[in-house]
Amino acid sequence: MKRFSCILLAAMLLLCGCAGRTEPSGAQGSEQAEGVAPVSEPTAALADEPAAIPTAADLGIVGYDSFCNVLAAKLIDGSGNSNLSPISVYLALAMTAEGAKGDTLDAMLRLLGCDSLEELRTVCGAMLEALSIDDEDSALAFADSIWMADANGTLRFRDAYLATLADAYRAEANAVDFGSAETSKQIADWITAQTHGKIQISEDAMTFDPSTVAVLINTIYLKDAWCDPFYEIATKADVFYGPDGEMTVDYMNRTDYGEFVVQGDGFLRYSLPLLRVGRMTFILPDEGVSIADLLGSPERIHALLYGGEEIRANVNVKIPKFRFQDRFDLNETLQSLGIGIAFSVDADFSGMGDFHAQISKVLQESYIGVDEKGVEAAAYTMVVMTKGLMLPEDLPEIDFFLTRPFLYAIEANDGTVLFIGTVTAPGE
Repeated sequence: MKRFSCILLAAMLLLCGCAGRTEPSGAQGSEQAEGVAPVSEPTAALADEPAAIPTAADLGIVGYDSFCNVLAAKLIDGSGNSNLSPISVYLALAMTAEGAKGDTLDAMLRLLGCDSLEELRTVCGAMLEALSIDDEDSALAFADSIWMADANGTLRFRDAYLATLADAYRAEANAVDFGSAETSKQIADWITAQTHGKIQISEDAMTFDPSTVAVLINTIYLKDAWCDPFYEIATKADVFYGPDGEMTVDYMNRTDYGEFVVQGDGFLRYSLPLLRVGRMTFILPDEGVSIADLLGSPERIHALLYGGEEIRANVNVKIPKFRFQDRFDLNETLQSLGIGIAFSVDADFSGMGDFHAQISKVLQESYIGVDEKGVEAAAYTMVVMTKGLMLPEDLPEIDFFLTRPFLYAIEANDGTVLFIGTVTAPGE
């Protein structure tokens, strides 16, 4: 049975209870002898089979699995820190596809793994409904918006398109002037609010071409605690052996008893449950194997997340604390995945309105932080639409030079003549 193929999404989906509490490896309790780590005995619950991650089929979701695998294989290469939210890209592209027609729509649906817009709405609606969490200790929140060029009221978006975004994607709509610095600030402030201030937005990300007609944005915010928090007293500095040499980092430590580790082809996989959102999965390459050796294709991504054999063991856990931002400029990647037409003069987004538009920029910026308490992550994906540059047709050229007396008229929208006159001496 196919499973979601993304570490972030897998972390979102396991809505499970917490196992018995484990103590940190190396921590000192008041009743422990010096140098002996306090531990807990395995409970009966630990002997049960681990709860299965709900699959796409379980949630009535199709189409996302292969998209996640393909996008991750394209963008995650093990060369440095990286943090991708495929689900944010998916939702942003889905909103954009709602305005596509003809070959453009066909290409976008193929990438998103759906046969129709109706199916795509079902997929996205199911994800938004099944995954969203909002309580005092845990959060998994999505937000969508469209920012439309006002253009003095001459650029109208179809009511049906905006209604679909509102109904299927819970998207808010805003009419703005993309030539104004205030618009850039307004959009940046909206992203900051939806991601709880976790992302330092790049200045160039909020720079819009005067021909911009629309900006579609999805945000995701995740915050959850470990079922078994790490004790800060057990956090110790130690060496991390990176590709550029050794560095000293702070490691969280503990021992988990009677848990399941997965031995795969060239890697070990272990998951830590979160209170509400699901779990966070870690994949450790074997000695002498690099991350890059394990990556490179959608099939390898799937094997890393779901392949291998389970081994029940007492697990000494040593995880570095980390926190960083990441950014992906997605234009080239998405074009290579088959939607180049959406970026070209042949794009058809007439479902948005009676104007010609094409995608000019797709980018994602994100944040992730892991510490003794839990995990916090955020991302936004932005699709920028600009006026399409129509190729010139083979037509005769006509000069219209007002170099002699001429007539003029000023008319209302209904054709009513408001002013009419002639110019025979423009300088007077």
